[in-house]
Amino acid sequence: MSITQVLTNPNAFFAEKTRTEVEMKTPILIILVIAVLGAINAAIMTQKIMEILPPEAAAFAGIGAIAGAIGAFISSFIMWIIYSGVFYAISSILGGEGTFKRVLEVIAYGFIPSIASGIIGIIVMVTSFSVENFDMQNPELLEQAIVNDPTMRMSVLIGIIFTLWSANIWIFGLVHARNMSVKNAAISVLVPVGLYILYTARHFIGA
Repeated sequence: MSITQVLTNPNAFFAEKTRTEVEMKTPILIILVIAVLGAINAAIMTQKIMEILPPEAAAFAGIGAIAGAIGAFISSFIMWIIYSGVFYAISSILGGEGTFKRVLEVIAYGFIPSIASGIIGIIVMVTSFSVENFDMQNPELLEQAIVNDPTMRMSVLIGIIFTLWSANIWIFGLVHARNMSVKNAAISVLVPVGLYILYTARHFIGA
């Protein structure tokens, strides 16, 4: 069983995967890679913003970049647990059976598309994202400028596409991890993911 099969045929992958004991080394490694990519992305963005601040504030650019990287790193693991918890809770209401640990395992595999998304995000951040025209004196205007930046919008759009890919994987993960129908697994996944995408699209793309 190849891990790449989770991207091309998640139904068959999880059908075989859930016949074995829960194994957490690979899931943790997947989230760790995503966390590292997220930390790099956050550090680059924070560094770019801090570099055009007034000299007295720019002195803290390194600290800001480190803080941003640590926050992004930790948030990847937190989001893994939150996603798993929400899917577990909704699937429980719909009659799902199976352990939370198994759900954690299959949800981690569903984050694999985020690795590609993270790499693309870093490339976009390094090559395209610019803060030269941002107003550093007004935090509200700065936030709005970031939201309206075409590069950021494109990055968010790419993130939404990869999230939908992950959602497809999560659906089949829940089918086998929670012994559910495809319909109920789809409800368990698409309701929270749909709300997240609508919020993101409204906040960035529709800004």
